[in-house]
Amino acid sequence: MKQCLEGIKVLELAAFAFGPRVATHLGDMGADVIKLEHPGGGDPSRALTSLRGLPVGKFNYYFEMSNHNKKSVAIDLTHPEGREIGYKLVSQADVLVTNFQVTALQKLGMDYETISKMNKKIVYALGTGWGLKGPDKDLQAFDFVVAARSGLLTAFAQPGTPPVAFVPAFGDHITALALAYGIMLALFHRERTGEGQMVHMSLLGGLNEANALSVSGAIATGEDIPRTSRKQVVNALWNQYECKDGNWIQLAMGQTDRFWHDFCPAMGLEQIEKDPRFDSHASRTKNNEALIALLDKTFSTRTRDEWIALFRDRNIIWGPVKTILEATQDPQLWENSNLVHYDHPAEGRIKMVGPPVQLSKTPGSIRMPGPVIGQHTEEVLLSLGYSWDDIGRLKKAKTVI
Repeated sequence: MKQCLEGIKVLELAAFAFGPRVATHLGDMGADVIKLEHPGGGDPSRALTSLRGLPVGKFNYYFEMSNHNKKSVAIDLTHPEGREIGYKLVSQADVLVTNFQVTALQKLGMDYETISKMNKKIVYALGTGWGLKGPDKDLQAFDFVVAARSGLLTAFAQPGTPPVAFVPAFGDHITALALAYGIMLALFHRERTGEGQMVHMSLLGGLNEANALSVSGAIATGEDIPRTSRKQVVNALWNQYECKDGNWIQLAMGQTDRFWHDFCPAMGLEQIEKDPRFDSHASRTKNNEALIALLDKTFSTRTRDEWIALFRDRNIIWGPVKTILEATQDPQLWENSNLVHYDHPAEGRIKMVGPPVQLSKTPGSIRMPGPVIGQHTEEVLLSLGYSWDDIGRLKKAKTVI
């Protein structure tokens, strides 16, 4: 089946999750992605077998998630002949994706100023931690420390508790999707004008966007976003409740007057429907703690599945609070190809996160496994006009593997 980015050549010079995930989004949509790696070990995530908050798997799912649908070419760009190979690839590329630090890119001769002179049509996609300006632009970063600085770790926490532990690579993935969007804008502009450009996205900017509503509130009011105990939220129908089996349900009904007359009988609380304490949105807000206490007691009388069965056909906005493992079994994710099966040549049939955007006529797909380091070096060098003797010499000099 034809894909929308067929014929687009992407060069990736990136590591860990942020940069590689950007190129993965393009590869899933049909782009030809070449992952440039150093012969001395390549992307450090190849050796990442455990990470805080993540279980150890039978294979390196961290690398596979962000590097399928790519070819690996292992070249030492610090070597003159290696850099020459890199420049030949640059001259043929439509897009270059990198999340290396700007100073490192300058040393390698792979910075935007250098690359744009040899390929004026290239879309140069740069991911940074902190941005291209400001006093801390050159600081090293992972999304965990960026999340801390963005305010998210305190915003998620309950009152009186330490900052929350952040989900690994959460910020990387949000920002990678946004940078992929930026690349598509730049390619669209190039289609109209023939002009390439640099596209930049920082992890801090990505998490700022993810938290834009709270950030806007803080800017508008000059006040910090308060931490609120679930026992004291203003709207009791926008809250989580623990069920009899220890599982939780989330309610999300902002306009409570629209839902109150369906919610009460579903809960078996017909007696409070016209109770003056709760019979309007204003009264429910005024008596929020009493209503939360009543709902806590009521939810504890049935299991989560029993409540779901009662809510499903009612005018109620609800959702089960799931663990990540439970969520991976959700038919909604499978039916919509957000989770997919993939026949891996070494690992057999595995489950993976699918492309997040579905196109009706040119859908994305997983077609190739994450490559072994240098797996495609010979193939790519031959396509650039190098002979087998050239390749042998380059390997002997350890310029490529």
